[in-house]
Formats: sequence, structure tokens, C-alpha cells
Amino acid sequence: KAQEKMVKRLVDKIRLNRDKIISTKNLYLDDADVVVVSYGISARSAMQAVRNARNEGIKAGLIKLETIWPFPEELIREVASGAKAMIMAEINGGQMVRELERAACGSCPVTLVGNYGGAILHPATIQSAISKAVKG
Repeated sequence: KAQEKMVKRLVDKIRLNRDKIISTKNLYLDDADVVVVSYGISARSAMQAVRNARNEGIKAGLIKLETIWPFPEELIREVASGAKAMIMAEINGGQMVRELERAACGSCPVTLVGNYGGAILHPATIQSAISKAVKG
């Protein structure tokens, strides 16, 4: 009973302070058709891919997750409602893409650019996914 109470108190502490805990850095979201969401080392590749896409005339944007929990559901929901597609760039099998799909609520297609084995995602791989997403 005491352990349940402690866990509930800790979870409530996070939930009640979501706005203070959630941290993202956003780039080019104001007009983005395709939004890449990334975190950790993959965010550097994602940022380069977004800049490269912008140089090619594709309206791409980036949400860099500086904290992954709690997930920035409100931001994702808002951005997804105006985007043609969202891409999760992550170095694993897609654990975070499920959170992105859930938060986007079906407003736009969500694609995973992932990589097993820990190898860094190359910006060209993410940029290719951006180009495919913008074409539909």
C-alpha cells in the first residue's frame, strides 16, 4: 500500500509539472509540410537533413526532443494537424515512433527512419524520407 502511494505521488508530480519538464527545440515549424521528430545524436542528422531539404525547396521542419518523457503530446497534435507527414528519426527499432503516432492522432502519416545496431543515421537517409513524404 505504501509503495503504491509513493508511485502515485511520483507519477502525479510528473503529470502536474508537464509544462515545466517538457523541453523541445523547434526549427522551421511555421510553414513545414514535413516535420522530422528526433532526439539524441539522431537530432543532428535530422537537423542537417531538414536544412538540406529546405535548400531544395521542401518545407521541412524539426522538433528536437530534449526530454522524451513526458512526451510533448500537445505540440505534436498541433503540428500534425497542419503537416502533410511526420517522420521519427531514431536509432532503434521504433519505440518512440509509436508515441508520435499516438500523439498525432491520425492527422497525418507517420514514418519511421530507424536503425538497429547503434549506427548513426546519415542525413541523406532522413532527407530521402523527407522527399518521399512530401510526394505522398
